[in-house]
Amino acid sequence: MKTEATLQLEKLLKGKFKSGNDFFVFECTIGWMGKEIVDCIMYNCQREVYCYEIKQSVSDFHSKNKLTFVGNKNYFVMPYALYEKVKHELYTKEEYKDIGVYVSIKSTDTRGFTLEQWNEYNLKRQNGIYESGFDELVIIKRANRRELRADKEVILSSMLRSMQR
Repeated sequence: MKTEATLQLEKLLKGKFKSGNDFFVFECTIGWMGKEIVDCIMYNCQREVYCYEIKQSVSDFHSKNKLTFVGNKNYFVMPYALYEKVKHELYTKEEYKDIGVYVSIKSTDTRGFTLEQWNEYNLKRQNGIYESGFDELVIIKRANRRELRADKEVILSSMLRSMQR
């Protein structure tokens, strides 16, 4: 059973993909008898594989569940409040050095802002000061490109099999 936060993060992530160019599936088991499950995997027209691990709490982030980062680019997707609690680990631990981070934030309704308020809001956004919420996903840390950690044919066949569920 997925939490409400996980469902919201999945919805926001789904909105990031371009229809017709990005092919994605949630809960994809890698390999025929695989024990690793990617929360979301996407293959695009540039022939790149992106993997996304959705984390919604500190205990979820530190759980013993395997992180399946087999893609060319790999990302955590989490609420901004969680990012604030674990960001030191994301930047200092060796296993996370190539992993990017998307965070969900609250959007501010900018209608009715005075010019001064608008400038203050933009300055906060440029400086990476956000309010936690589930209105939009923003990238906080870019993933470094790396070689696939699984055979591309296995990844694509796993995606096709998962899409048939």
